[in-house]
Order: sequence, then structure tokens, then C-alpha cells
Amino acid sequence: MLLEKIKTPGLSHLSYLVGSGGQAAVIDPRRDCAIYVDKARAEGLEITHIFETHRNEDLVSGAPILAKITGAVVLHGPNPERPIVYAQTVRDGDCFAIGQLEIRVLETPGHTDDHLAYAVFDTAYPDKAVGVFTGDALFIGDVGRTDFYPDRREEVAGLPYDSLRKILALGDQAIVYPAHGAGSVLRIEHGRARIFHRRP
Repeated sequence: MLLEKIKTPGLSHLSYLVGSGGQAAVIDPRRDCAIYVDKARAEGLEITHIFETHRNEDLVSGAPILAKITGAVVLHGPNPERPIVYAQTVRDGDCFAIGQLEIRVLETPGHTDDHLAYAVFDTAYPDKAVGVFTGDALFIGDVGRTDFYPDRREEVAGLPYDSLRKILALGDQAIVYPAHGAGSVLRIEHGRARIFHRRP
């Protein structure tokens, strides 16, 4: 099994390459996609799946570019207001095989309505998840912001509670792989750049 974290230079964005049995998946790819193709080829893996945890506001997704290069299918959560035209919609409980690995979809709304987490199971140890890609639902020592829907503040503020319970139910043995690490995130608001700092 291969699992490699890939940090985007100058951003706190984290993406992942996971592979087994000649197949590979990329989680939340950045726009310059050659790094995933090169690393997969070096390991003798073919990228067959691209998983997005949510519609990001602080980076441009590389999923459509990587799909064009590799022919991999892009998978994204339900987003009726702003459909993701380059992706197939997946739902809670959907499962995908990557060699001896199984990636299971968890719907985890709160940070965004379309937010997903992906639990990773190894068929050699099928009882419990070995890891979970949490996107922006859960970081190391923090949770994702919930202020993207100001007209639904109360409702949205309560959603992460149920979403985090799903993630925590995977057990203490599941390693958390968030979509962001420590550092700064640059966001354009009202025509001005603002920098948001994340805790280490």
C-alpha cells in the first residue's frame, strides 16, 4: 500500500496519493497535476479514481485536469445548487476498490453542503478503517469553518456535530488525513486579499 501526502507550496493545502495492486487514487488534487502522475508511474500505479472532499474556496481544483490526463473518474458529493459538471455524484455508503483497499464515502456536511470524508479500509484488516480523508471537516486540533451560508447560520452550525460523530465512530486506530495543514490560506474577499492563519 502506498499513501503519500503532497503539500502545495505556498499554501496549507494537502492532497494525497493512495495506491495498491496497480491502482491509485488522488484525494483533493491541486491544479499542477504532473506530480501525481509522476509519483504513480514511479510506483507502477495507474490513477483510476479522483476523490474530492468538497468544493474548495481557497484553491482551484486540479480534478478535471488530472481526469483528462489519466482518464480517471472524478467523484464528488451532492451539490444541487452548484453542480460539479466534471464529476460523478457519490453518496453516503458508496464504496470503491483500489487494489486491496476499499474507500467508503461518508457524507459530512457542515463546512460545505457537499462535504464528504473518505474512510480507507484494507481488506487484509477489514474490521476497522485504517485512515480517513477528512477534507475540511476535521483537522488536527480543529474543525472546519461553517460561515459560508450566512442565511442558514443556525442550521449549518449544527451539521458538523453529526458529521464529526460519523468520523469519530471509525475508531482511534483510523489516522486522520486533513485537506489542510498549518500555514496561511489566501482568500480574495470583496476584491481584497486576506490571509487566514491556521494553527500548527
